[in-house]
Amino acid sequence: MQSTPNITSLLNSAAPPTSLPALCVLALVMAIAVYVELKENRIPNWLTFSGMALGLAINYFQGKPFFWSSLGGFAIGFGFLFLFYIFGGVGGGDVKLMGAAGALMGAQLIKPTLFYTAAIGAFIALMMVIWRKDFWLRIKGGMQRLAFWRKREQQPITQATPIIVPYGVAIAAGCLMALLVKGAL
Repeated sequence: MQSTPNITSLLNSAAPPTSLPALCVLALVMAIAVYVELKENRIPNWLTFSGMALGLAINYFQGKPFFWSSLGGFAIGFGFLFLFYIFGGVGGGDVKLMGAAGALMGAQLIKPTLFYTAAIGAFIALMMVIWRKDFWLRIKGGMQRLAFWRKREQQPITQATPIIVPYGVAIAAGCLMALLVKGAL
């Protein structure tokens, strides 16, 4: 009698995390996403939804462990960045792009991808602050906001223009780092 494995065991199985067709689609989706985001400051829906659908379809035809890993990767990638989207930390295109990456890479590879993406995104933001030469202005404004006991009338809080980080670049670089470090390439 054959037992049916539960979802947790399928998501954590030692099955190969992704296949060659999924890697090819991932490379294409990330390349287009980076190009469009740097050019237009957005990630198109047609690209992210296509990546999600192709990731799930490719892995469905690879077999159950691949499909469940793909579905889990989608849920982890999309769900994690959705939390940041709710509070205004990332845009909707970034959330959907990470969902597509999860569907294409699988549950095992999307976890380190999230870590690498966050680290690379923080690095890009820091470099943008340094490039714009308002690092100390931002530090001063942050310190003024932290000094809640001071009266605001005495000294106005220094405001700096917001930084818009092209997070699709960080997602693409995070995917590449995860694939290289985990030996999937």
